[in-house]
Amino acid sequence: MHSYYERELELLHIKAAISLLEQTRTYLSLQTPVSNPAYWKARLKAILDERPLDAVLEKQVFELLARANQLQTGKLSGGH
Repeated sequence: MHSYYERELELLHIKAAISLLEQTRTYLSLQTPVSNPAYWKARLKAILDERPLDAVLEKQVFELLARANQLQTGKLSGGH
């Protein structure tokens, strides 16, 4: 079981990766596992499986899952 701090760091890492994908996805020509939103969704779902989660961290996970879903479907909002 991970500590709150470890989960928080993991979420910060995933948030940075998703933000980078949101900004550069149209320019990426190289397809790698980490450029695939499904990779980040799987990591987020693994965090959810480590329940119980603090309400703040759980909210962050669901927000990041929504952003990863938007990346996967190609529907990006301008708010990120």
